[in-house]
Amino acid sequence: MDFSKCEAVLRFPILRAYLEHFGLTSLKNPIPGLLSFFFIQGQCAVKYVRLPTGDSYLDPRVHVFWIQPSRSGKSIAWNFIGDILNQLDLKSTLYTTGTDAGLVGSFETIEHGTGKDKTYEKVPTEGLLAGQKALNFDEGSIILNPGKFSQETVLYLQSACNPIGTENNKLVKHMKDGVIENESLVSMWITTYPPKGVKEYVLTRGIFQRVLLFWGSWDMDKRQQVSNLRLSTFFKKPKEIDISKQDIYDYFNNLQKRLRDKVLELSEISFVAWDAYAREEQEEVIQNVMWDMFTADDDFETALHQSAEGIYTLVRDMDPSLSEVIASFIPGVENYLGIFSLHLAMMDESWEVKAEYVDMAYEILYALFKNLITWLEDEVDVGMKEAQKTHHINNWIKAYDATAETDLEGRGPHWRRKSVVSKQYMAITGVSSNTASRHFNLHGQKIFNVAKVSTSVFIRLKTDSTEMKKTQTIDTATIASEEGDMIYQQMLQEVEGE
Repeated sequence: MDFSKCEAVLRFPILRAYLEHFGLTSLKNPIPGLLSFFFIQGQCAVKYVRLPTGDSYLDPRVHVFWIQPSRSGKSIAWNFIGDILNQLDLKSTLYTTGTDAGLVGSFETIEHGTGKDKTYEKVPTEGLLAGQKALNFDEGSIILNPGKFSQETVLYLQSACNPIGTENNKLVKHMKDGVIENESLVSMWITTYPPKGVKEYVLTRGIFQRVLLFWGSWDMDKRQQVSNLRLSTFFKKPKEIDISKQDIYDYFNNLQKRLRDKVLELSEISFVAWDAYAREEQEEVIQNVMWDMFTADDDFETALHQSAEGIYTLVRDMDPSLSEVIASFIPGVENYLGIFSLHLAMMDESWEVKAEYVDMAYEILYALFKNLITWLEDEVDVGMKEAQKTHHINNWIKAYDATAETDLEGRGPHWRRKSVVSKQYMAITGVSSNTASRHFNLHGQKIFNVAKVSTSVFIRLKTDSTEMKKTQTIDTATIASEEGDMIYQQMLQEVEGE
């Protein structure tokens, strides 16, 4: 999907300008750029906005986990995000490594007096996850490390993602000097290169169901495109954009003021009194007015149900062993559907959350969820074993043999409709249509000729593919050997793991 042409970007000039500015810093990363806008806006709204959901609620924070190869613009993107946060007087900090105490807090020893009168006092100190701030994990692979430290860390991160003001959001650590307890208003921006075994951790650790997970694929062609863009900037001033960065700062500052004033209006509290309130008192006020601060239009619920149907369509025809795991991400997607709709209402300066905002949010989240599914289904292209490649090719040949052939005038017999063969391939392998398309590009093009007639695409096995069917199957004699059996079992596990 070309995110520069999605409805939300076309609708809101401030978002379009933000992406242009972001793209001058982090090249060819429009999707993280789009997510970073909502990431910042979530921090602007976190002290004033709650989204009621029956007897509970959500808060407006957006947490992002961005997985992409090294040297592809992840770290420099935070320079842009951090600059805007600083201009808004919103606290931001970087976490590279440390301990649970550094994240949750600990006790500091304070000395009083001197000599024999010296006394010691244990004073609790806040960790990075406490309070309101934007927190950047520039090396998110530490979350994927299977060590004990990381397992405990992930639990604290999960708690920090829970709705603000709830007991589940509180970070509690029992220590010999006492109990550390803090609430977290932190928004997390986590980036990492794709470490080995990352899919296993994504599928088994709850933090990933609470964040927006984006996997970015960078091949050598894209790297060269980015290199050419970078080289063309040497000794050149950046292009001027109609809406300046100062305009973006003003937008976010005005948003914070508008939200604060709405809370004070509904609660009939003065600014001076609000500023003197403790955090717990402010939270109580926010929850009391959340039903009146934003309201939904008549078609809002219908739009939500239609969007959910589209999300479930992506997983219904998948292999059951994988669809059940991927389905665990859907509640998080649904939460963000409501949160993004609320964000779009804020951008439109509307106190009514309309169905059209749901449609815009759905367009973004559907593409992200589809990207997630494709990544989790697909094999790791780099270093793919020959047996694995052969397995995919054989499945395409099976799908081809199972469909009806047709003659194309002037092109001869034995052609099949590509769409029909692809559906058969999906039935054989249990993958989605998007992954089937990727598999065809990787393997199918090696064994099929392709012809287009009007709007229909047809494929036919190449002249040497009949022999390929005989020679590119797994040799049973090899499998019978100890080494062959190990390779075969490993291949099956990897295929089943897709």
